[in-house]
Amino acid sequence: MSKKIAVICYNKPTRKTQEVLLRLKGKGYNDVDVYAIPFILRKTLHPLIAHRPSELLVKIDNEQLVANLNFTYISKDIGELDECFTKKSYHSILIAGAGLLPESLVSRHKLINSHPGYLPYVRGLDALKWAVYKNLPIGVTVHYVDKYADAGLLITQEKLYILSEDTFHSMCFKLWNLEMQLLVDSIEIIDTDIQLLPLSTEGGESHRRMPKDKEKKLFQKFEEYKNRNIK
Repeated sequence: MSKKIAVICYNKPTRKTQEVLLRLKGKGYNDVDVYAIPFILRKTLHPLIAHRPSELLVKIDNEQLVANLNFTYISKDIGELDECFTKKSYHSILIAGAGLLPESLVSRHKLINSHPGYLPYVRGLDALKWAVYKNLPIGVTVHYVDKYADAGLLITQEKLYILSEDTFHSMCFKLWNLEMQLLVDSIEIIDTDIQLLPLSTEGGESHRRMPKDKEKKLFQKFEEYKNRNIK
């Protein structure tokens, strides 16, 4: 496809970055600039229950993967992205693995984010876990970001429905696939006649990481959720 796409990611390989790049190639996008910003090591809280895949699809660094896909690899500091996106015109700019971006950047450019929660019900971290724990809709929301967390203009969102044979982890993997799919599909969606409505920041609590005392109850909460919401 002739659309010029930019992808923001870390210079360290992650599962999300790899999936997004491979899906872009698979859908026929060839004019892709990959902006790799420095990875910052932060203190990690190890969850009791992992719910997002972390294994790499291919054990190579981002620069080599980008070269293999015939995309363009661009190493930049986060503060340089504003100038880069001002000088070049992109159809879409996807976030495929990055922390909080500067307010000046998100206010000046249309950056597309995928959130593994059905906004505005579940905002913040561990959205899937909190949705299960509080019996809220499970799904994915893709949106243009703004200065507020999990807000901005809605592009698309989709609920995930639970089946009788689902386990907690099979549900997690289905949600992950939906998140990756909708992020890449958003490039085509924004070309349709859709009305971009602002996402509300009211009615949905912005969550932190789920504490371990609640995580211990998560499998039980999932079975209760499934019994209430099975289709």
